[in-house]
Amino acid sequence: MRIILPIIASILSIGGGWLFGYLIMLLMLSGDEGLIIFDVPPASHTLLYLVLTLLPFVVAVYVLNKKEKSGIIGTIIVCFIASVVMYFIVLFNQSAILDYFRTPSKHVQLEIQSQVQQVINRNQLPFVIDPKVSERQTQDEAIRTVVYMNTTTEGDLQKNEIKPLARMSFETDVRLIIKDKEDVNYVSIVIDKGKEVSCSDEYYCR
Repeated sequence: MRIILPIIASILSIGGGWLFGYLIMLLMLSGDEGLIIFDVPPASHTLLYLVLTLLPFVVAVYVLNKKEKSGIIGTIIVCFIASVVMYFIVLFNQSAILDYFRTPSKHVQLEIQSQVQQVINRNQLPFVIDPKVSERQTQDEAIRTVVYMNTTTEGDLQKNEIKPLARMSFETDVRLIIKDKEDVNYVSIVIDKGKEVSCSDEYYCR
């Protein structure tokens, strides 16, 4: 019982703190003059929910204080406050957090680069993959793997050299970027896992 009670108190405090943070966020989004950024309940309702959320914890702390359970009281207060703080950290950084989990892993990026390199070698294409730029572009785009290639020959990009890359298929969404040697012109090819292909210049993909 000595172990179970603090665990239960921690779980309830974390859940209550998360809910309390959510209600505070709703309160901030509710305008006094009817300006509502999102579809949220009236501020008066939200305040009532805040009181009802906080009341059980106040009562619990009061009762536990009477029974001199200072350890559990500390657990409740710390977990509750930490949960509220964590809610707003997650809320204001949710875009970065989502991008982190959506960004293809290093293993996936290397696998895609390997597949592209095989096509380059097999067709003797004048392209060199830049792993560092590819990784940076992938992190920026987040939703797909980017393979960035530089051209080793002078002149314009050639359709017959790009076509083999545009015909590739992958098990995940991929963007292939091919830059000319002068770093002036480029072609961007998006190949999704449904095998649909779109090019920044359709001439190269037809």
